[in-house]
Amino acid sequence: MKDYKNSTTVFQFPFLPTISDGSGVYVNTKNVWYDNPALRDWLKEHSDDSNLDKLKWTYYSINKSPWSSLDDNEAFLTTADSAVKLLAKSTKTVPGWKGLEYKVAFPILKPPGANFYPPDMDKKEFELWKSSLKDDECQAATGFFDVIKRHSETSLDASMDSATHGSGDKVVSSINDLYSLPYSQEYKHFLTKAAELLSKAGDLTDSLSLKRFLRKRADAFLSNDYYDSDIAWMELDSKLDVTIGPYETYEDTLFGYKATFEAFIGIRDDDATTKIKLFGDYLQVLEQNLPLDDSFKSKDVVAAPIRVIQLVYNAGDVKGPQTVAFNLPNDEHIVNKRGTSMVMLKNVSEAKFKLILQPIAGLCITEEQRKHVDFESFFTHTICHECCHGIGPHTITLPGGQKSTVRLELQELHSALEEAKADIVGLWALKFFVKQGLPIVGRFKLIINGALNGIGNGHCGVIRDFHGQVVMAFSGTGGSETAIFHELKAIDQGLIICLNMSLKGIEVASDFLRAVQSVNKIEKPPWFCEDSVVSISKLYCQFTYISIVHEFREANKAADYLASLVVM
Repeated sequence: MKDYKNSTTVFQFPFLPTISDGSGVYVNTKNVWYDNPALRDWLKEHSDDSNLDKLKWTYYSINKSPWSSLDDNEAFLTTADSAVKLLAKSTKTVPGWKGLEYKVAFPILKPPGANFYPPDMDKKEFELWKSSLKDDECQAATGFFDVIKRHSETSLDASMDSATHGSGDKVVSSINDLYSLPYSQEYKHFLTKAAELLSKAGDLTDSLSLKRFLRKRADAFLSNDYYDSDIAWMELDSKLDVTIGPYETYEDTLFGYKATFEAFIGIRDDDATTKIKLFGDYLQVLEQNLPLDDSFKSKDVVAAPIRVIQLVYNAGDVKGPQTVAFNLPNDEHIVNKRGTSMVMLKNVSEAKFKLILQPIAGLCITEEQRKHVDFESFFTHTICHECCHGIGPHTITLPGGQKSTVRLELQELHSALEEAKADIVGLWALKFFVKQGLPIVGRFKLIINGALNGIGNGHCGVIRDFHGQVVMAFSGTGGSETAIFHELKAIDQGLIICLNMSLKGIEVASDFLRAVQSVNKIEKPPWFCEDSVVSISKLYCQFTYISIVHEFREANKAADYLASLVVM
């Protein structure tokens, strides 16, 4: 983890311990399996019994369950590790009864519906029940923020409670045994505490947008209506960046409907955020150029705010492999009206690049090609992946004319297919940006040109940053009266200037094809240009990334115009 200090400022956030309280950890633990909190407490309590018990607790803490997320959810504990609980209730009063101890054995196969549905419910029963519901009831059943329960189980629990206290209430049966229960009621004990803490945190911060988000998210925890707080999160403009609430649906592998709780707290990296703003602004352009039928394209894609942060703390649904970015919210009602917002976790990305990608590259890529494996390219690919979650079809019309969403129709397949879509469309977007002449984040573009006429001859170049802004222009005159000589001279001089400016990632563009092929050793340069080609080759090794490509004159107008001024 990085040190969040610099030479002039030490960031102090007195409410950080408040909003990072452990209440949300228990909610997420309960999401996974109904007795997961008991197993968590049991393993923690016995973690000091032996080295093996400590390892069990450590790996459980990583996975937040007895199933390993790195091993296709294979159980890494046995039923012998199950928690021992005391059942104190009885169906009738028994003098001297203290209760019965029993082991809470977890299933070896992870429940596909996690703890969002009754463990004995299958998809057929759910669909039959759903078909009997009114529209608003159906939205709750398939929505993000309601669990599905059984009347019979709830009544049985109430009956046992009543028996313990001497009441004669009976179990009530129901033709439709299933019903929806809002998260605000199911997790009321935890969310009430979390809402209280978020409200306190909101009182402590001076940031108006953060204050607004924390208070509205506290209200959402109690009301189960997350719309306003999601909008407030998208509009967050604070040095301390906070994401907290139920978002991703990966845990629900039965339908992919239900969201789990998570929290990410970080320090916004203003420089990095400014650099990648262009990606969010280009979403509508990407949407309109998608290689699919126009009927599936949205005509009103909202520019996506992108925030780059240095992660300080995370909790909840963050088990196993650590995320490097996220694009939220997932609620299609908000996506259609307001779009999405992206958060990039730069220090996590840097750690993955250094500790995972580079060692793999050391084994799989030849030594002379490894210089092209750089962090900016890795980070840019992640940005494109996240951007492409926000484009493409979301709300759709079914053959019968009914309105629906891609998520509801794909059900449990949606998460995997959505990630695959973002991967492949992200690669397409990168190619699109390159064709548009836009350099990758952190790289610069050197556009050069040589010119000669009856009056004189010369060369020039323009250096642009990722946003297309000019950061340097140069020119020179004299020498051979041939265009290729001045084209190569411009490349040579431009690369020297880039090194002097510490610009180590460069894309060079020239509209003179023969000059490009000479530098790339596709054809032999004229004898009077050999010194320039040798000089360029020596400069190559000083860049972390360099490419020299041919561009048509239409994409080279700035350098072409500057060159015309040189020879006037």
